[in-house]
Amino acid sequence: MKLRTAAELLRSGQAGVLLSLSRLTPSYYRVCFLGTAAATGLLRRLAPGPASLDQLAGELATPAGREGLEAWLDFGVSLGLLRRARGGYALRGRLSRALADPTYDPVAALFEEIATLHHRWIAETPLRLREARPFSLDELPADLVARSSLTLEPFVREAVRDAVPVRGPVRLLEIGCGSGQHIRTAAERNPELRALGVDLAPAAVALARDNIRAWGLVDRVQIEEGDVRLHTPDGAFDLATLHNNIYYFPVERRTALLAHVRGFLRRGGRLLLTTAVRGGSPTTELLNLWGATTAGCGRLPGREELAAQLRAARFVTVRLRRLIPGEGVYSFVATA
Repeated sequence: MKLRTAAELLRSGQAGVLLSLSRLTPSYYRVCFLGTAAATGLLRRLAPGPASLDQLAGELATPAGREGLEAWLDFGVSLGLLRRARGGYALRGRLSRALADPTYDPVAALFEEIATLHHRWIAETPLRLREARPFSLDELPADLVARSSLTLEPFVREAVRDAVPVRGPVRLLEIGCGSGQHIRTAAERNPELRALGVDLAPAAVALARDNIRAWGLVDRVQIEEGDVRLHTPDGAFDLATLHNNIYYFPVERRTALLAHVRGFLRRGGRLLLTTAVRGGSPTTELLNLWGATTAGCGRLPGREELAAQLRAARFVTVRLRRLIPGEGVYSFVATA
């Protein structure tokens, strides 16, 4: 670059803006590449060791796509996430190797969610608002969301353990059971507990049923596909739970929903509701954006707003607790 060109860039202010962009883009590219590499199975494919371009092309591309696949893999090399090895391509770095480990599948799913869904929510929202074309639940891959939501599982698990007694018969109703992981926590906490999990998404129901079988809980847990709002309350449950899904319901219908849920509880039964609330981190506010722009859903609740809705639904006591230090994620325990 000639000094004159450099001077012009400095005078215009473009140099500083371009420098800021050059600092931001590598992190963005890494998240996108890792999310896609996890989704396509590349990370797990390379976990045992290097694979040649021919091997990977046979699994991930058509013959005509071999050159494009090589360019994509080389892009991963440039980001420091892959490396060229004698045997072809291999994983590079602690993060790539961790996301290839099934133990960290919830985090890998979150990378995939950020690279695909989050990008769309940010990029498409203005145009969709102009065209009155909201997002829909049909566009949401329920199995991916069920996997990524397990990143919150340690915090929700703590709330579940606090709500479930260690002994004595307990009947649990979980609304929006997802993968079934939180039902598993409750069942492990109390061996006398029996549970019914209900979810709208067929993919989530299939995943939960598979998990319940794998965990040996078929005789204690039943999973149903359906909308709890269409079920008739019977006042037979000791505990009802809604985990990270209150924003799947419009704000103006939440009090009626909570009153309906109260109808499933015996006198003195409790509702455990966990959710992010408004005013949190950028990740929380992105979830708020999704809820506010998705048909049939709603923005995140305010903390006091949700407590007031629970009282309006005739729950007699409501207790709040922050689940993640510094984050706007809370548990609400309400007594019928």
